[in-house]
Amino acid sequence: MALIGIEKARTTHWLKDNRDALPSLIALTAVAMFWVVGAIGGIRFLSDASSPMAMLTGLYIGLAAVAVSIIIATLALNDLVRRYAQARNRSEG
Repeated sequence: MALIGIEKARTTHWLKDNRDALPSLIALTAVAMFWVVGAIGGIRFLSDASSPMAMLTGLYIGLAAVAVSIIIATLALNDLVRRYAQARNRSEG
């Protein structure tokens, strides 16, 4: 039981120390959830398209969503790596 309290304190302490990295972590989580949902059943709505134009529009929207998710993931990862490198350089010197 005492270990549970220690782990909670460490999590809280980590969140306080890395509050600036939280938006990047949330963005990465959202992108991962988008990809999981897309892999599970995101294409299903295209089979219900009433016309070829509706299907094409859905494909373009999907392509745009994929491109935006890749950009967001790249920016978030870049931010986290930069923060990690800065923290490591501060601790070394």
